[in-house]
Amino acid sequence: MPQTIRRFWGPHQGRVRLNFNWPIINHDSVVLITAAEFSPTVPSDEHRFMGEAPITVQNIAPHGPPFDPNHGVTFAVNIDWPSPIRIATDITVLDPPVEIDP
Repeated sequence: MPQTIRRFWGPHQGRVRLNFNWPIINHDSVVLITAAEFSPTVPSDEHRFMGEAPITVQNIAPHGPPFDPNHGVTFAVNIDWPSPIRIATDITVLDPPVEIDP
């Protein structure tokens, strides 16, 4: 069953390499990531919105044993904006892929 976790990141700008460790992710997991601007409106009540800054998620690379002792995902976020902005990511881990013999 797919699971999603939301992560809020501090101000970033340009191409940024991010990593999030999560025990349910393995080296062969299928992971999708979305990103949006966010603004903290009141403590612990973050508000996501579609701002003017173009934001893309690239190069999603799940990792885990036996190749890496940490379970997680590394990815790049490109924030095309002249000043640092805060972003939120939703990281979704899907069901394991079905392998088909060639």
